[in-house]
Amino acid sequence: MKRKLTKNYVLTAFVLFISVSAFAQNPDQSVINLWLNKGSKFNAPKNHNPLLPGYYADPTIIEDNGTFYIYATSDMPNWNDINKMVVWSSKDFVNWKAEYLNWPTKELCKSTTGTASGVWAPSVIKAKNGKFYMYVTIGQEIWVGIADKPTGPWKNARADNGPLVRHKEYFYVETIDAECFVDDDGQAYLYWGSSDSGRDIEGRCLGAKLNPDMVSFNGMPQDVTPPHYFEAPYMFKKNGMYYFSYSWGKTWDETYQIRYSTGPTPFGPWKEGMIRPILSTDDYDNKIKSTGHHTILKFKDKYYIVYHRFNTLDSYPISQKLRQVAADELLFNSDGSIKRVVTTHKGVPALQDVASRTNIAFESKVTSSHDLDSVITQAKYAVDENNGTLWIGGKYAEEWLQLDLGSVKSFKEIQVFPEFPIKAYQYKVELSDDQKTWKLADDKWENTKIGSPMVTDKDMKARFIRITLRNNQDNPRPGIWEVKVY
Repeated sequence: MKRKLTKNYVLTAFVLFISVSAFAQNPDQSVINLWLNKGSKFNAPKNHNPLLPGYYADPTIIEDNGTFYIYATSDMPNWNDINKMVVWSSKDFVNWKAEYLNWPTKELCKSTTGTASGVWAPSVIKAKNGKFYMYVTIGQEIWVGIADKPTGPWKNARADNGPLVRHKEYFYVETIDAECFVDDDGQAYLYWGSSDSGRDIEGRCLGAKLNPDMVSFNGMPQDVTPPHYFEAPYMFKKNGMYYFSYSWGKTWDETYQIRYSTGPTPFGPWKEGMIRPILSTDDYDNKIKSTGHHTILKFKDKYYIVYHRFNTLDSYPISQKLRQVAADELLFNSDGSIKRVVTTHKGVPALQDVASRTNIAFESKVTSSHDLDSVITQAKYAVDENNGTLWIGGKYAEEWLQLDLGSVKSFKEIQVFPEFPIKAYQYKVELSDDQKTWKLADDKWENTKIGSPMVTDKDMKARFIRITLRNNQDNPRPGIWEVKVY
């Protein structure tokens, strides 16, 4: 009898242990994965994070007719210098093209109540009427634009051509980071708000119903601040539950992170998730830092979180604490709670199959006139298909980057991804079979166009490709994320 009792006790204890362990492990496994997942190094070839070749922050993403569009703040050392809005587009989520929009700009969006601040933090949605609306911060005021297509042309959607929300107009709440959410019934809501990160990280968030015109409020904005909120609200709905995610911490240090709360209505009341934060600095290789201000993409029944983080350069005079956009998968537990995001350098693979081309410049032999830093801005980083590494030339009037394809090859396109796509680069492209005789393939010595990539498109044949950039006070420094040859 004693033996039988012992056996039953052991069996019961074992079953109980398994049950409790399974229950406990479910929400915590994502945290375990964070410690176990080492992934690829930040400078490994063909990494997909950062997602975009350039310094960008505060992303918003939409997918329309098979194309992904990311709108983002064009990060610069002086935020007041950010004077226009970019959209990056891609068919596969790997290869991206940048265009700068006709609206909004600082010149077109001026008011007597705004500040000198730049063009920040867009939110773009497609409304019930098929039009695209952008809610964007200019001069620390919220403006709203309208377009028939994601790339525009855009224009101010308000008849008075002014802002939707003026600087601290409601309850003295910081008027930045507007985010539009459209519910299942077509009702649209707008959220915004922050605080001064230099003085206080206790931000406030306001929410308001939008009228069908999408440019006016149905009722007074109200305080909808969730727990531990600083800025950058984002709303989505899953299985009837409203998920309100946002940034907490200080924008410019490693405390910056993403948290979330859930509620039964678009205005709460809110209950904070058990995983706190769901995404934050992960310094196992001392490279993924200050993660925040995000957007979420649902595509083919999977969720992806698109966010910004510091660039991976180590030297402040080079990096200037500029930010880059990254993406990782967002996973849920069976009870609907969000798992801890495992941040990676590998990133998200292609989400759609498209006709692929072979980049014959990938990991080719490359030399340069000078490297600004012999370790972190080497010439080889311009041919590694990794948007976290780049070549930056020295400080001479002209700096060049030279590719050796190994043998004479025919190709039709050279793509150059400049360090700052918001600036116009002056450069020329030359070709040679023997490194002695050079032929001019493209003359952009007086170029005024901006965007990325800069493309030379013609029938070409050569072994060596040399890209020479002008470098003086009126030009951006000679920096290239990638050179691709097809």
